[in-house]
Amino acid sequence: EEILLSNNIFKVGQIVEGYKIDNLIGRGGMSELFLAHDIVLGKKVVIKVLKEPYSENEYFKKHFLTEARIQANLDNPHIVQIFRIFTYQKKISLVLQYIDGTNLARVIKRAKELREKEGKKGALSLERGVHIFLQMLDGIGYAHRYRIIHKDIKPSNILLDKQGLVRVVDFGLSFHLPKGNIKKEKKDEVIAGTPYYMSPEQILNKKVDFRSDIYSLGITFFYMLTGCFPSGPNKDPDSILRFHLEGSLDYPQRILEEHKEIIPRIREAILKAIEKDPDNRHQSCLEFSLAIKGEKLDEMYSELLRRALSKKGIITLTERSYLDKIAPKKGLSLKDAMVLETNIRKEMGLPPLDFALEYKMAFLDLLKKKRHENSIFLDELDNTYVRKGRLTKTEARLIREKVQLARTEK
Repeated sequence: EEILLSNNIFKVGQIVEGYKIDNLIGRGGMSELFLAHDIVLGKKVVIKVLKEPYSENEYFKKHFLTEARIQANLDNPHIVQIFRIFTYQKKISLVLQYIDGTNLARVIKRAKELREKEGKKGALSLERGVHIFLQMLDGIGYAHRYRIIHKDIKPSNILLDKQGLVRVVDFGLSFHLPKGNIKKEKKDEVIAGTPYYMSPEQILNKKVDFRSDIYSLGITFFYMLTGCFPSGPNKDPDSILRFHLEGSLDYPQRILEEHKEIIPRIREAILKAIEKDPDNRHQSCLEFSLAIKGEKLDEMYSELLRRALSKKGIITLTERSYLDKIAPKKGLSLKDAMVLETNIRKEMGLPPLDFALEYKMAFLDLLKKKRHENSIFLDELDNTYVRKGRLTKTEARLIREKVQLARTEK
C-alpha cells in the first residue's frame, strides 16, 4: 500500500546507500517505513528510519539501535531479518527484509467482516487461527531462548507472506533479560506498549519477564478467534487497563464458550495465558504451544527437557531450576523426572545424568560472570543441587574448591 506524502526524509526515485527509494509504505510514532530496491542484489527491502524529533534525541537513538541489534541476531524463519544499519543526514536507518503480504490485523479484520456478512460472530476459523498462532509462538519463543522479551506483541506486528508464513516484526520496545535476574524497569521510565495487549506487570512498571509476552500472546489469540477483546467492548484506555489489572476472567470465558468452534482445550489454554498472576500462566511459549496441541502433561515436560538438552546436552542452572519448578505442576515427582530424563538421554544418545558435572559447569558460569559473590545465585545453586538431594554438601564443597584451585593455578 502506497502512502504518498511530500515531507519525507527520502524522496521517490532517490538513491541512498545503494538503495533506490520506491515509496513510503508506513508511518509510525517514531519512524517511517520506505519500500526500496537493493540495486546491487536486485531485490526489494524495507528501510525504517527514525524521524524527527526522535532522531535528535540520544535516548531514542540508542533505543533504535538496540532494536536493530536485537532483531539482527534473531535468525529464525518467523522473525523479520535486519540486513544493515546506516546513517543518512544524521538519521539512523535500518534495512529490513521485505515481506510480500499483509499483517495479521488486516487478516483478522477481513475475516471478521466476512463472518458478519454471514450473520456470525468471530474472526479467524479455529484451524487457521491455530496454524498462524503456533508460528507466532515459535518466533517469539525463539527470541525468548535468547532472553529477548518483545513487549509489544499485537496483530499489526505480525506479518504474513503470500504463502501464509508468519513473521514477527518491530522489536522496538524489547530488551535483553540478564541471566539469573529479572529486569526491573526504572520508575521514571515511560510505560510503552499497546493498552489492549499489555500485561498487568507491564502496566504497573513492575518486574517483567517472558510471561509478560505470554499474556500479550493470549490476548492476541483471543482476538484472532473471537474478533473482540477480553476487556469488553469499551474502548476507553482507562477501562482497558483496569481490566488487565483487576478484571475478572468471567467475561472472556463466557465469550469463548459462546464460540462453539473453540474447543475446551483451546479455551483453557487462552484463559491460562491471560491470568493476572504470571505464575499462573504458561511459563514459556513452548508450554503454551503444547497446551494448544493437547499434549499430555508428562509429554509436555519431556518436550521442554528435550529442548534444553538439544543445545549441548548439559542443563544450565536456570533451566534446571525451571524444570524443577514445573515438574510438580505436571504431576512428576523428582524421582519420576530423573527416570524420565535418564530415558530421554538414552534416546538422544547423550551421556547419562551427571549432577557433579552439571554443578561444576554452573559454578564455573557464576565465577566467569562474577556472580559467585552474590548470595542469590549461590542460594539457587545450593537449593537446586544440595537441598534437592542431587549432591551432598561435602560433594558440592569439594567441587567448588577444585574449580577455584584450577582457576588459581591458571
